[in-house]
Amino acid sequence: MLLFGHPYVPSAPFYHIDAIEAIRHTPANSVVALFFTPENLDIIEHLRQNGIRFALHIETPTDAVIGENLGASYFIVLPKHGEAIQKVAEHYLFDAKVLGYLEKTDDLEDLIEMRLDGAIFADNLIKISS
Repeated sequence: MLLFGHPYVPSAPFYHIDAIEAIRHTPANSVVALFFTPENLDIIEHLRQNGIRFALHIETPTDAVIGENLGASYFIVLPKHGEAIQKVAEHYLFDAKVLGYLEKTDDLEDLIEMRLDGAIFADNLIKISS
């Protein structure tokens, strides 16, 4: 299981963006995160064309299938959606990893039981404005 933002495990933060211009305010080789919405398709295409790793906040297995085809490296999911999305990712052998979003470390056990690929803690997502 991958851990991003756990207090005992060093990891690079993810940078949440909402515009292409915000990318220039992120460190080189960082992972950017954004919501999977039709309005963000231009940002996703820009990330793909420039070889920038990205994570998508998704809610459904359909979003996961589309996001995998768009080249996402990670899917950030709420625990209530995690199990269904993880099953789809395993069935289709996704390259993207499914990360459960957590506010506190006490909830990590739930994600372990769901067999998610990893966890990302709220403190590991840094909001970048353009």
